[in-house]
Amino acid sequence: MVNLIKIRASVFIPLSWTEPRTDPQTGRIIQFEGDSREFTPYAVNTMRSRVEQEVVVDFMKKEIFTYQNTGITTEKITNPDGSIQLRKGKASTEGILCRNMVWKDEEVSFEMSASASNPLNEHAPAVDYLLSVTAKRDGLVQIEGAHDGFPCFEFYKQTDFGPFETVYTHDFRETGDTLAALGGEMEYHFRKML
Repeated sequence: MVNLIKIRASVFIPLSWTEPRTDPQTGRIIQFEGDSREFTPYAVNTMRSRVEQEVVVDFMKKEIFTYQNTGITTEKITNPDGSIQLRKGKASTEGILCRNMVWKDEEVSFEMSASASNPLNEHAPAVDYLLSVTAKRDGLVQIEGAHDGFPCFEFYKQTDFGPFETVYTHDFRETGDTLAALGGEMEYHFRKML
């Protein structure tokens, strides 16, 4: 029997900067800073993710503890004369939720979800994921998830204070998804038990 199960979720852009986009009316080149990292369960609290969420199930206390955060968004505008302007912002954490908790004798089920958009672009669609989680006292976790195709998504599990296990990852560089995948429905679905 285990005492603690932690589920860690992150959304990140692995690049240093997004592909440059030129505004045809002004000639300005616009880019957004990425997170300059690859897949790892250890990026929490480093401001190297667009979205971070942790849910800790404490079977001893019969409680669930949550943590959520968003990274700092930096926009770089290169003007036709070569001058550069930087703008910074931080998305709200209001759309990062853990809800619908149902405790039974030896397990608990809940939903983890995130919906956060670029704070510097009011028309930007939100990045989204939704996880339905059942955590059992024997350490087994079942997760059914859905997420957008862009950017990268990673989900991990930790039992007590042991090593992190990879539940699921999605890399838009491998699937060919672009920013357009943020709009509409969540394109990807998975089901894991570990």
